[in-house]
Amino acid sequence: MSANPTIPERYANQQVGAIGYRVLNLDLDGVCADYTGAMRDYLVRHGQMDPHTIPANTSYALTDNDGWPFANTADYIAAHKAAEEEHLYATMQPIPGVAHALRRLADEHVYIRIVTHRLFVSGQHRIVVSDTAKWLDDNGIPYMSLCFAGLKDSIQATVHIDDSPSNVNVLRKVGQHVVVFDQPYNRGLSGPRMTDWSDRNVDRLLEWFERWPDEQ
Repeated sequence: MSANPTIPERYANQQVGAIGYRVLNLDLDGVCADYTGAMRDYLVRHGQMDPHTIPANTSYALTDNDGWPFANTADYIAAHKAAEEEHLYATMQPIPGVAHALRRLADEHVYIRIVTHRLFVSGQHRIVVSDTAKWLDDNGIPYMSLCFAGLKDSIQATVHIDDSPSNVNVLRKVGQHVVVFDQPYNRGLSGPRMTDWSDRNVDRLLEWFERWPDEQ
């Protein structure tokens, strides 16, 4: 990474620090980290789910998918809170290729801002924040900012990457550029879309930073 990059005029109002100028707001769960896999592993480990059961993944909310042992939202919140106490966010598996891909983006002067809505269960924020930072460091994920926010439309960026249909729709409603990270539950959304963290998709993402596609 050069010490004094030439910042394109169109990004002049997005300069961040000395070398960053293309701002990426990046979601974690379902984009960088396998949240559903980690929850399933926790439930199997505690005898709350048959190890041979593979839950459906057609809805963003786990409680709306067949195969999970939740009778209602309260059951899910209780299980999630217990999993947090066992350091769910420090131990989940990364999405394949994510660390390499993000290092490539960082080398291209992309300012990576992690924006995640993980503080939705009260009483355990210290565990969540600490374990999130630990996971990012342990997996070699480069980032410049770490934001815990539910209202993602209040944090502007050049490009956002998210998997949540509601987040994508809200961000687009306020005029933000959003790349959908492909999951079965968001297939009804228009693109642009990333199916994985391959070099090919990183190349496409870098192109979108320079020229947002006219046809999505």
